[in-house]
Amino acid sequence: MTNLLSELSESVRWRLMVDAAKKGMGGQGYSLTRVPGRGLSNIWTVSKDGKSKLASIRTTRDRYIAFPPLEGGAKWKTLDDVELVVVATVDSKDDPGNVEVYLFPADDVRKRFTAHFIARSKDGQTIKDNFGMWVALDHDDRGIAASVGTGIIDHYKPIAIYPIADLLADNPHAEAGDEEPEEGAGETAAAPSLSTIAEVMAWARDRVAQLAGVQTEAVKLDLKIEY
Repeated sequence: MTNLLSELSESVRWRLMVDAAKKGMGGQGYSLTRVPGRGLSNIWTVSKDGKSKLASIRTTRDRYIAFPPLEGGAKWKTLDDVELVVVATVDSKDDPGNVEVYLFPADDVRKRFTAHFIARSKDGQTIKDNFGMWVALDHDDRGIAASVGTGIIDHYKPIAIYPIADLLADNPHAEAGDEEPEEGAGETAAAPSLSTIAEVMAWARDRVAQLAGVQTEAVKLDLKIEY
């Protein structure tokens, strides 16, 4: 099967998945209004039955979501400001055919991220403030520090499932907005904005360490540039 998302630019792909999240919420009876003045954090006021809450929309093509820790894990950027977390994720990172939309209570997400942060810190792994920390939506059965807090989708059913082909047909000329998501707000496979090779390599080591469940110091990366 052709990976239709891979044929799109990153910004258009992100917009398509955000639109899927909004469509899923609309199908549950919510109206959504983008919160102004929140920079690139992708926070929305969602209203239903006369009640309004703040929600953060996350998209992911690897079935991980991210929020940046602050103050050594005592706080969470964006996550501490909302009551709901809406996630649009592919059904398979290797062969995506559908976008699944989930609605999570922010309290549950916060508990899982805090537990994950504590477990990795106790394991000697370095987690930097204001850099996205990734936690898997699917249960990680390896029994390592990176497994803690994973598997949230085992406890919630998707509120909507959309074939990617249908989403593209509904938005054949999808255009991205002027704003890009903050680190962790959009597709979690993407690196934050980095300006030096050293920063890119450091970020890559941290990401590989998290996926492998080892300390950053155990990861050795070689870079070769050919002209």
